[in-house]
Amino acid sequence: MSTTCTAAAVITRPSSGLALDLPVRLLRQEFGQGRVVRFEEVDFPATLTHGPTRRFLRDTGLPEDGFLLHLDTEVSLPTLAEFYAEEQPDACPPPALPPRADRLIRLGRLVDGNSLLVDGTTGRVGLWDESRAAVSPLAKDVSVLTLTLWLLHRSLRARTPR
Repeated sequence: MSTTCTAAAVITRPSSGLALDLPVRLLRQEFGQGRVVRFEEVDFPATLTHGPTRRFLRDTGLPEDGFLLHLDTEVSLPTLAEFYAEEQPDACPPPALPPRADRLIRLGRLVDGNSLLVDGTTGRVGLWDESRAAVSPLAKDVSVLTLTLWLLHRSLRARTPR
């Protein structure tokens, strides 16, 4: 199936509460079976109350290509507040966390070092820039983030000589 046909199929499918309803095979075909991370219910903090985001992370998953995105798969997904309290206790000086840091769930980090966050109540995706102590909006939800990663990966792969 061509990229155009695949993208059209994604856009025209009925939504499940997110902007897009991505077929699982789309990620498997692009990233490979072992590069799509699906989370289990025990991985989610109680503050992840946005049902469509929970379902997407559990059923579809996120691609981890090691080039653009490094997911937090070693431990249960922490909130940003938990991440600094438990994972980075010796951060000197500790960063000034944004409001609602206890509702922002850290999915992992991008190659530039910024943390990828999802708001547990709305499903909106953002970037946490520790050096600026700011969260910037990134995507409407995890489905849009995932399609963006898919497009970037596809574009990079097409430019790489075989």
